[in-house]
Amino acid sequence: MSPPDLSSLPPAVLRLAIFVPDGPVPAWVLRLVGDCTGLPGVALTALLRDDVALPEADWADRLDGLVFDRGSSPLRLVPLETPAGVAECSGSGDAAGWLAGQGCDVLLDLRLSPTALPGGPAHHWTLMLAGRPAVDPLAGAATVVDGEDSTEIRLQAVADGTPVGSSVGASCNFSIRRNRRRAIAKGMGMVRRALLRLARGNAGEGPDAGSPAAAWMPAEAPAAAARFTTLLQRGVSRSALKALHRDQWGIALALGEGICLDPARARLIYPPADRFWADPMVWPAEGAGWWVFIEEVIYREGKGSLQAIRVHPNGDWEPPVPVMRRPWHLSYPFVFAWNGELWMVPESGANRTVELYRCAGLPDRWEKVQDIFTGIDLVDATLFAHDGRWWLLGNVSEPGADKHDELHAFHAETPLGPWLPHAANPVVADARFARPAGPVFMHEGRLLRPAQVCVPEYGHALSLQCIDRLTPDDYAEHTEGHIAPGWRPGIDCVHTLSHQPGLTAFDFLVRRPRFAPWRLPQSAPLTAAGNDEGTPA
Repeated sequence: MSPPDLSSLPPAVLRLAIFVPDGPVPAWVLRLVGDCTGLPGVALTALLRDDVALPEADWADRLDGLVFDRGSSPLRLVPLETPAGVAECSGSGDAAGWLAGQGCDVLLDLRLSPTALPGGPAHHWTLMLAGRPAVDPLAGAATVVDGEDSTEIRLQAVADGTPVGSSVGASCNFSIRRNRRRAIAKGMGMVRRALLRLARGNAGEGPDAGSPAAAWMPAEAPAAAARFTTLLQRGVSRSALKALHRDQWGIALALGEGICLDPARARLIYPPADRFWADPMVWPAEGAGWWVFIEEVIYREGKGSLQAIRVHPNGDWEPPVPVMRRPWHLSYPFVFAWNGELWMVPESGANRTVELYRCAGLPDRWEKVQDIFTGIDLVDATLFAHDGRWWLLGNVSEPGADKHDELHAFHAETPLGPWLPHAANPVVADARFARPAGPVFMHEGRLLRPAQVCVPEYGHALSLQCIDRLTPDDYAEHTEGHIAPGWRPGIDCVHTLSHQPGLTAFDFLVRRPRFAPWRLPQSAPLTAAGNDEGTPA
């Protein structure tokens, strides 16, 4: 095929070439090629096809797909037609020379064995999943079989492994295919963001780019029998755990003027056995005491609503009262003060909105003011003022990816907006401390952000992240502390922290047996430094 007339392209357009395996490609590659053709300031001008095709799935991979990857899977192999107006080169023999004549700025190399091309574009990237090219059917298999808690997907330079972007998520330990799907969904977003940064004149290296790494070496993939045996054992164990136990979140309360960072001091409050309570947000009540806003999910309904628990100065509490119910799931009832009034931004990602409410009367009268965002699945929106601007932190996920892995920031002059995205989004791309876990607060002169540790599972623990730099263009943080579960036997997770003077609230998860009596974990006597056992309903 003759090359297109490149003289018609504006000189500022970033010219992209993509190198793919011979024959059919995974459906996600087809989608990524389509996405790249629509990016502003980017033009797909060349498509190269390798001599080597992808291997067929072996029997263990096919079984994994039958159980955990049915339907319209992004991993299924599909034909890739060259888009109209895009030059094509088949075979890798003269790929370097042919590509040199195309004048491309970026080569995205999605072959099974990406290698440097002499005289190629200045930016030659590949997408790697746990040490293997992302197109490899066994990418990430060793991570899952070896029982590693997390899986990294990385966009990196082919020549020396310099990272352009990376994202770490919890490993799916019972399905290699599901693990690949979730990671690759993030990788596709990573490619799009890197191209847009480069088109805007940035260096093409993301906020998570670190020091150069060694060029990739193929990670050895486990044999089919080892994969099948491991996943079968884990699948049976997972099914048995779910059949015999029910996960239930409860609330823990600790009295004291200063924020409590030790949940062992807290009183445990258990919901009725048919529901869970989570995401506590504390606010002072009129007169004395506090309201603790919570998410309530009744298991048979499977959808969250917002409730409020009245807590008295001595630590006594009253049953929850209804606050807000919508046709969609609600959770994370984030409350904050501004302009002399109380406001709430509940999580409504199931409705693909971020909504702002004004309080007309505590605890249950809330008037919707506006939609902050629409058409976005953003979870756990957390607002705060800092250095003369308002900031909103929340997790936004690529379609098919976990919601726990990538933290995005937005800023505005007031909570009414307009809200602008941070230049370095996602500002955190690591499930070990990305997802918000409660209000940002000052502690001993440091701005701390409670974050969920979603490795090895959702909401496993709390990490206290100290925000070092926060501007519209820059973000940096480090881990200041850690709050782990297990402060009493039977407590398996903790994933929210909220405080107002006099009261700190956590939540905690227990796994209650479905068919046997269960003794509740014990608490300490009720004082400002420790509380008595909550009364199970």
